[in-house]
Amino acid sequence: MVVASRASSSSRAGKARPPVADVTVVLALFNGGDLTRLALDSVVAQSRAPREVIIVNDGSSDDSKELAGRFAKEYRGPIKITLVDKENGGQGSARNFGASLAKTEFLAFIDQDDTWPVNHIEVLLESLDKQSDLGWVYSDFCQIDIDGKMVRRGYLDGTGYVVPESSIFSMLSQDLMMLPSATLMRTRAFRDTGGFDTGFRGYEDDDLFLRMFSAGWAFRFEPRPVTNYRVHADNSSRQTTFLHSRLRFYRKYRDEFFPPGTEYHDEFRGAIGGRMTKSFLLDLVSLRGVHVPQDYKIELRKVAKQILADLGWTLRRRVIMFVVRCPSLMPALLNLRGLLNKTSRANRGHVF
Repeated sequence: MVVASRASSSSRAGKARPPVADVTVVLALFNGGDLTRLALDSVVAQSRAPREVIIVNDGSSDDSKELAGRFAKEYRGPIKITLVDKENGGQGSARNFGASLAKTEFLAFIDQDDTWPVNHIEVLLESLDKQSDLGWVYSDFCQIDIDGKMVRRGYLDGTGYVVPESSIFSMLSQDLMMLPSATLMRTRAFRDTGGFDTGFRGYEDDDLFLRMFSAGWAFRFEPRPVTNYRVHADNSSRQTTFLHSRLRFYRKYRDEFFPPGTEYHDEFRGAIGGRMTKSFLLDLVSLRGVHVPQDYKIELRKVAKQILADLGWTLRRRVIMFVVRCPSLMPALLNLRGLLNKTSRANRGHVF
């Protein structure tokens, strides 16, 4: 392992800055290219500077390590910047390694292709610094494109996002939308739960926060969008590894948390069943009109069949499975969904 670090005791002359926040920022780096510099620029420009930035080079094969090294050497400011090198082990492994080196009370993660508005740390620290039972605070976020242009401000607000109630079933029943780049957490809460499960390549975020909640930590949602999430072709949700992680996530919570015969088994099935069914429906909607590799289509059918069959074949799940096999029927399903929802909303709620 190669370790390179640099810290400067000087700050920009002529500008009084707020005290350095007791925060370590971890950036997991793998072939990040030029976007990495934008992420790092946004971190060191914070109105409340973190105490340290730890860049974990996870076996990059491009010039990402050299770029990060130059940034650390050229930076002049109050933040300690450390670059560590490790063999490739995935994003969760790199995040865990960086977090293990943190000596601060609070911990933040930023993905190599995301950026932070200048008040990211300042805003998220407001609550976390005052409430000792809070394990993490997460915010709404903006979507930006590959060139950094704004696509959508306040993404969660625009989608009608509902903050999950403080129950394990509420958290299991939906995509939590708690992005690591949009989160500030207590270091002890992260370590108490063992950090990210490195077996995931997707769903690792929800898994972490579910375990933190189960360990007794509270959370808070910050409605101000203080993170810029970059959407581009390399995002992982259309990769087969993401589908494998969905299956692993389902089985993990079925087997470890709510096995058959336990008190809350039925509640679990209701919560996770609704979430998984909706996820496959959203897969079908998101894949309309885009080219999808054949291996992804095959894997989607396999994973959908395994999960939906395990949950039990309701009419809704049979219809979704049928459309997974025949995606060309998706427009008809959406029309049917709208019709059924309209006629049933008054008495039974949404059908799909």
